[in-house]
Amino acid sequence: MRNTFDEFYKEIEAEAVTEGPDAVRDLRTKELKYALISSLMAGRRALNLTQAQLAERSGVAQTEISRIERGRKSPTMETYSRLAAALGLRLSLVKARSSRPRHSGDLAV
Repeated sequence: MRNTFDEFYKEIEAEAVTEGPDAVRDLRTKELKYALISSLMAGRRALNLTQAQLAERSGVAQTEISRIERGRKSPTMETYSRLAAALGLRLSLVKARSSRPRHSGDLAV
């Protein structure tokens, strides 16, 4: 039985390593995708914006924002950029300290 999310995540990482480089790459891709989505959601909430208000600011349809936030749609970099700009966020690429995804309100990945 798992006690924490960290323990659960370590099991997922170990399984990916066991499966090989393709599985590790897929896991890292998912980490990045969900870290970006989490940052966009946190940014929207920090500004107390509804999805409809963000849609107005960004030119991205509210239905698309909803699908992105639920993890149902993988947005293009252009869509990420439009949403981030509408939220006043800036993308900053930094070397990861750990393999665990970040869930902060910025887009530093």
